[in-house]
Amino acid sequence: MRIDTHRLIGNDGAPVTFLKAAHSGGQIIPRFVVIHYTAGGSAEATARYFASDAARASAHFIISRDGAVIQQVPTDSAAWHAGKSSWQGLSGLNAHSIGIELANWGKLSRSPGGYASHTGTPVPASRVVLAAHRNAPDREEAWERFDAPQLAAAAEVATALLTAYGLTEDAIIGHDDIAPGRKIDPGPAFDMRAFRGAVAGRGEDGELAQDIRVVTAPAGLNLRTGPGIDFAPVALMPDGMRVRVVAPGAPWAFVAAREHGYDGPSGYAHTAWLRVI
Repeated sequence: MRIDTHRLIGNDGAPVTFLKAAHSGGQIIPRFVVIHYTAGGSAEATARYFASDAARASAHFIISRDGAVIQQVPTDSAAWHAGKSSWQGLSGLNAHSIGIELANWGKLSRSPGGYASHTGTPVPASRVVLAAHRNAPDREEAWERFDAPQLAAAAEVATALLTAYGLTEDAIIGHDDIAPGRKIDPGPAFDMRAFRGAVAGRGEDGELAQDIRVVTAPAGLNLRTGPGIDFAPVALMPDGMRVRVVAPGAPWAFVAAREHGYDGPSGYAHTAWLRVI
């Protein structure tokens, strides 16, 4: 992906879907990339809301759980994503940053029947991460996990932005960084350190070269639907299969098999059975 005339060009050489936000501001020179979650269902629903006059917010990009990208504000214009905020001596980050919204319910509520979003939408246990927010380290809560295709797409968008504006991976920050007493997104289910590392490790070809691994389990390695042996297997990777770490983690990482590019099976693998090449 790349930025051309303030629009994101996809890997197919065409601009990604553009749905103009109803509200945006004046011209900016981006210095930061701010990651948010939508606290909503589909990316498309959020984009339609941002395009409506009723919206009181907007963002440059919205990324769906399956990795589809929607642009709503040109990258040289301010979007209404940061609100009251400050970072590195600057106030009002709308004037200094690009906002990326990831479709995700964020913090969930618990009930006898399981987990649900703030709207009451049930969220399967397989999509739940139990973790404490760093701004409330003594309180474990439930959060919706982020999908690997979404993280991979977000990393590509972020890489294109850093390249276009001459920024480093340290320019990638969370909404909870710039408004810590007011906002909690993207929250503990989003591994910011791993995400920055993924962006920093991209080579000129766009691949995470240092994250190529080889399966070393003699009997093969099960890829699973979640990070643990209690999750169902997706596929059995033969010994010697090359994979790419799409979403780093320890001890479980989300990997994609190197078949037909990276269109082979994907799932969670224990890193003890992966070897860097």
